[in-house]
Amino acid sequence: MNKALTIFSLLSFLFAFGQTDPVSLPYSNSFETETEQNYWYNINTGAGNPWVITDETSTVYEPSQGQYYARAQSDYENGGSAWLITKGIKIEAGHKIALDFDYRSSLNTLFPVKLKVVLKQQPIPVLENSTELWVNEEIQINTYQNAHTTFEVPQNGTYYVGFYFYPDPNLGYLSLDNINLYEELCPKPTNVKAVPGQTTADISWQSASTPDAGFEYVIKTPGTGIPTEPGNPAQGLSTTAQGLQPNTQYELYVRSVCTSGSLYGNWSSPVVFKTYPATTAVPVNLPYNESFEGDSHWTLLEPPVGKPWVKGEFNLGPGGLYGPSDGKNYLMHDDSENVSDAWVISRGINLPAGKEITLQFDYRSSQDEYYPQKMKVVVSKDPFPSANAMQIWNNDFIQSTTYNTANVTFTVPDNGVYYLGYQAYSDANYGYVMFDNVKVSDKDSSPCEYILRLKDSEGDGWNYNTMSLFVNGDPVFPDITLPIGDVLDFPFKINSGDAITTVWNGGSHSGWQTSYEILDSNGNVVGSASEQNISTPIIASCPNCAKPSNLKANYGQTTVDLTWDFLTQPANGYQYVVQPAGTGTPSSGTPVDNTEIHVEGLSTETFYEAYVRANCGEDTYSSWAGPVYFTTLPNPGSAVNLPYNYGFETEDEWITQSISRNNQWMIDSSYPAEGESHAVQNFNYYFDANSWYFSRGLNLQGGKEILIKFKYRSIGDNVPMSLSIANKAYAYVQKENVIWSKNVSGSKYEEAIISFTPNSSGVYYLGFNSLAAKGTGALIDDVQVYMVGLPDPPECDYTCPGNMTVYTNPGNIGAVVNYNLTFACEGASTGVFSVLTEGLPSGAIFPVGETTVKHNLIFNGQIIDTCSFVVTVEEKLGTADNTKDKGLQYYPNPVVDNLTVKMNGDVIENIAVYNFAGSIVKSEKPNAKTANIDMRNLPSGVYIVNIRTSSNVKSFKVIKK
Repeated sequence: MNKALTIFSLLSFLFAFGQTDPVSLPYSNSFETETEQNYWYNINTGAGNPWVITDETSTVYEPSQGQYYARAQSDYENGGSAWLITKGIKIEAGHKIALDFDYRSSLNTLFPVKLKVVLKQQPIPVLENSTELWVNEEIQINTYQNAHTTFEVPQNGTYYVGFYFYPDPNLGYLSLDNINLYEELCPKPTNVKAVPGQTTADISWQSASTPDAGFEYVIKTPGTGIPTEPGNPAQGLSTTAQGLQPNTQYELYVRSVCTSGSLYGNWSSPVVFKTYPATTAVPVNLPYNESFEGDSHWTLLEPPVGKPWVKGEFNLGPGGLYGPSDGKNYLMHDDSENVSDAWVISRGINLPAGKEITLQFDYRSSQDEYYPQKMKVVVSKDPFPSANAMQIWNNDFIQSTTYNTANVTFTVPDNGVYYLGYQAYSDANYGYVMFDNVKVSDKDSSPCEYILRLKDSEGDGWNYNTMSLFVNGDPVFPDITLPIGDVLDFPFKINSGDAITTVWNGGSHSGWQTSYEILDSNGNVVGSASEQNISTPIIASCPNCAKPSNLKANYGQTTVDLTWDFLTQPANGYQYVVQPAGTGTPSSGTPVDNTEIHVEGLSTETFYEAYVRANCGEDTYSSWAGPVYFTTLPNPGSAVNLPYNYGFETEDEWITQSISRNNQWMIDSSYPAEGESHAVQNFNYYFDANSWYFSRGLNLQGGKEILIKFKYRSIGDNVPMSLSIANKAYAYVQKENVIWSKNVSGSKYEEAIISFTPNSSGVYYLGFNSLAAKGTGALIDDVQVYMVGLPDPPECDYTCPGNMTVYTNPGNIGAVVNYNLTFACEGASTGVFSVLTEGLPSGAIFPVGETTVKHNLIFNGQIIDTCSFVVTVEEKLGTADNTKDKGLQYYPNPVVDNLTVKMNGDVIENIAVYNFAGSIVKSEKPNAKTANIDMRNLPSGVYIVNIRTSSNVKSFKVIKK
């Protein structure tokens, strides 16, 4: 078909579509009425989609204002060639005509669409014989923009404005709204911009000409419509608006004033902006460290397009797209949907003029070299993006998916409060950029450690009273309390010049017993109060040589591993001391370069104290950090061969180590899985647990797989419990060798079965660890350890004694009982063991009364048979003179520390304490009428006490708690 026939066909279509009388200027069309919607030629000249006039809304299309708008969509395969042409508009020659309209895309920079606007004398959908008024082939912003252009026509007549949509395939939508044509007698400002501050906004615009009377601007509440009142006068093409409210959204309009009082240009399209939040946090001093684990007082600004920075603990684990440098929290920016223009501003930092400041931070990308991220850092006295900012770091090719550390040095010209600004300006859809662990310091800055000490004169804690401590107005210890006891220290880091205040919050009980003190780095009390606030700030002062912080003693049986942190790196390392508790403050110590040391040669079950101090050179030392007290652990039971079975029915030389307060493991009989006893981490209502329970030694063979079975449950929900295995029976080694862990909830026992293969032969210890929150606890029972691969158990006959009665003379502690228990198996009996699980062994002294004896026949950790019988020991009657026995007194029972004994006023010649196995565990010859027996070091359990005078012998049972 030739061109003439094509035009003829189109004209035929237009006549069929319908004609209307042309309209005069000014002319507006916002698609809101049926008349406005019908005043268009909607012609599709390609294989794509036509324009539609609709009231649909979504995140990718919507009206500029009102309800209706025009929308065109790129076809998936063919793109588009869609025309939307006005009907006739009468325009006179010699006049400047303005065209305004609003437009937007549905997507971002990776998906630009194309729109061309032309003027025609015939409503024919072709570009020939038309005048181009406006074109944009990179429409890529998904918020409405305003287009403004002017033109003149060569002669009077009826004209048509055509909007031609011609995108590439599958690039989304274009929305069109608020079309205006009018004679422009006074120029309309274009490209209006607002750069906000906190209470100001720098505004600027462009204009085809600058009228003599200048311009006016209005800043008002968004959505209130075009201004009807006069605006604020402005000369030139920019000005600064004052008196705005922080963190508030506004709408800006600008117009030309060609003749004051009579001739004004049209108001510009509204520009919406938001002022930045007010700065409320008190500035901090150097050195300043921020890892975003708490309330950092950094401001995450809302960007004009795209997404803001976010703070959180998002973590995909090792090798993931994002995660912290360390800790849990960090800052992350996602550039999906749009190019980045996201700022985060630090809290205020007091910086000295002329001194070299060092800035360190960790940063990384989520992708590789094909998707580089872009980030810059500035420093400014303005707490928002500002033209006054000084750029100090820029990297437009961040491509490492592991953290790198930036080291930046800069100086500032004046003393004052400065703010760091981090800007992400990456391209769209390039992934994530992250940073963490910001450190700002100068060589002269030195932090130190102060202590908040809570005290109670009655020793029962603060009884629900609380207080708060603030540094520079920020809460360091909000609502802190002394849960129990008479004193508790809370260390905190501080810088010289920082201001310390406190607030007494009170509570439901009188606080007359309570008090608190603030101690400086040298241990001097610099503030104290009781039921009072410290409102006048205590200004911190740190020494030139700061003592180490966070000193910890990770102790075992004969060793201790000391670790600490440094607040300022000393020139010549450190000195440490480990000595018996109560020795006193040392005068010197052993030098060490690192912040950890392994100390050997200590005695088991001995009370020690540890100190460490910094050596800053030239005979300058910090004060000592410490003392930190610890008691070395007892040795666990001697090593045994497998299989090993333990149900906590008897003592088996397991040892407990409680890193926190009063949460040690113990044997109890409240909730056994089976039998009468189990192990429980003894919870309390004041402190969270970090308590370990270590087995006796187990002889294991390198390369030989073993199975570990045990039953577990909790008191309360979400109790973290773990099992480790190592060649040492103390926490510092065991915590690195966890083979099972679980958050345990439930009052019913579950069973765990874990496989483990040691690399080398030796003695190993199981370590059960509970991290239960206060008021909750962990329980274990029925621990079994055996090698994998043994055969099925053989058939065995277990010969079991029957119940028996044995007599003893009155006054004896019991009687020696012998019994015979044998087993015989078909074939070899290797690996078959008879194990006493309840009662006493043959040949032991059985106490007066009934004793149940239980033996299990074990093969490869399994019970294959059981033998149970009762031994009764009775006193013979009429064979002793008991007339002097009535005066026996002993108390308390149960006993915790000391047991007091009196017997008929006679002199007590000998005292013997037996355990239930018949062994003497304590023997004394008091030769006094009253005897005190020290039972503090005896394990909990039931004991038999034998008392002998010159004329009498008496025995009784006592319970040791």
